[in-house]
Amino acid sequence: MDKDRAIKLVLKELEGAQKEFPEWPRDVIHAAAIVAEESGELVKAAIDFNYHKGTLKAMEKEAIQTAAMAIRFLLNLSE
Repeated sequence: MDKDRAIKLVLKELEGAQKEFPEWPRDVIHAAAIVAEESGELVKAAIDFNYHKGTLKAMEKEAIQTAAMAIRFLLNLSE
């Protein structure tokens, strides 16, 4: 996948998540936990790929979701 496609897919996922879940946690621990949860799902998809005949598509999906939530985390940071 090239960079432009990856960014397009992440932004599409971000927009969808913001529409489906318009509220975002105000506390940084809860917000970071959302990013960590997505990251954990990516690790699981990678383990499945490596050891249990998982798919590249599953890893791609989880990587996109992780990136989207990391961006959402950054967009909602405030001092």
